[in-house]
Amino acid sequence: MKKILTTTVSAALVMFLGFGTAIAQDEKSDEPKATPVETWTCDFNEGKGPADLEKVIAEWNDWMDDQGTTDYFAATITPNYFGERPFDIGWLGAWTDGNAMGAGTDLWINEGSDVAAKFWEVLTCGSHTNFVSINVKRLPENDDESDDSFVLTFSNCSMEEGKEYSEFTEAQKTWNAYADENGFVSSAWVFWPVFGESDNDYDFKYVTGTDDHTTLGANYQLSTEGHWRKSNELFSDLVDCDISRVYDAKVVREIESDDD
Repeated sequence: MKKILTTTVSAALVMFLGFGTAIAQDEKSDEPKATPVETWTCDFNEGKGPADLEKVIAEWNDWMDDQGTTDYFAATITPNYFGERPFDIGWLGAWTDGNAMGAGTDLWINEGSDVAAKFWEVLTCGSHTNFVSINVKRLPENDDESDDSFVLTFSNCSMEEGKEYSEFTEAQKTWNAYADENGFVSSAWVFWPVFGESDNDYDFKYVTGTDDHTTLGANYQLSTEGHWRKSNELFSDLVDCDISRVYDAKVVREIESDDD
């Protein structure tokens, strides 16, 4: 099903997932800066709930601090608008780069079993997927930083037959300028599946979000006032996306910045 690509997202994710963009290339490479991302989708075990998970996350954060791990971001995501196969809670994690991902995974496997067991007392997870994330639109530079809560949307997208991804990025550049000019508080990522994806009948996930539902609603209203026509003009012949799922997200671990 066609979906109009309007782009919105939280400043929190710009800080921690937006290490590079497909538009602003890496200074030392012609390739866009890519960030490794993992997602888990989970259900609460019988008798367990969000309060139990919060306790385990606090213990996990203490363990991560003890290991000196400062290069991993994490947020929990709770379904808000969803389809026929919802889950109770998801986990979105991101490393600064592939080296951090590999070292962090080895550390977790070899040293984190006690903390992992506490997670499994609370949760049963049905999927664990790895993606390469590329930030294709940043928030305007004067946008205020958000708090630890935000809203995300995910859509599965495929390039139309005969179309190239480079055409999509050019259309995205045009939309970025248009969106900023017309008041959309916006950012977006493309997630390319790498490991663990069973539903692979798509090319990439188009991920957007807002600081809150108020901002999501404001962008929604702008779209209904006619700006959907520009998005449709740019994207309808290039990419086919399904209906977005909407999630309420909460940051549970931040990447240490140079100022910390």
